[in-house]
Amino acid sequence: MKALIIYAHPRKESFSHALLKQVQHTLCEKGLEVEVRDLYQLNFQPVLAAEDTIHVEEGKFVRNQEIFPPDVLVEQEKILESDLLIYVFPIWWNGMPAILKGYIDRVFQHGFAYSFESDEPKKRFAGKKAIFLTPTGQPQAMDGEDTELTKAIKLLTSEWIFNGVDVEILGHLFFGRVPYLSNDERKGYLEDTASWLNKNI
Repeated sequence: MKALIIYAHPRKESFSHALLKQVQHTLCEKGLEVEVRDLYQLNFQPVLAAEDTIHVEEGKFVRNQEIFPPDVLVEQEKILESDLLIYVFPIWWNGMPAILKGYIDRVFQHGFAYSFESDEPKKRFAGKKAIFLTPTGQPQAMDGEDTELTKAIKLLTSEWIFNGVDVEILGHLFFGRVPYLSNDERKGYLEDTASWLNKNI
């Protein structure tokens, strides 16, 4: 099984980075082939250009630039090659970092990740699975009961990104109150993550 990790946090000292390393280590120990796409390290261009947006002309969806940009094609190919898609990112202002939102805007475009005119995207994504891991300063529990805020974040991320295709969401794990925890408590989160992955992958 091939796993693709999309990671979005600029600081190597962050809990998000420690979480990334834990996920990568655990999956490699399980024998998965793992690739990490660190969006900050890649200096991924997050701005969707006008010529790459879809619009309607004479009742049809069109794009001025018919072929996706080269950097977008790279990311799309890596998604198609992978069986398991993992997203590791912090929750900022109750949403994903801007660079990841831009990645979604540019990579998950009409004709690739969804279509109003064809079932081709569903065929491309058939059989794939996904996991979301999101540290936050809010008091969400990793496997606790969803709060209204947790439900809202899920709706706009893990439940929405694959709305147009049949990707199976294995889980959306929240790591609450991260800035206020002790080192031992954060270490416990990492151990819980390894345990969850070993049970669910």
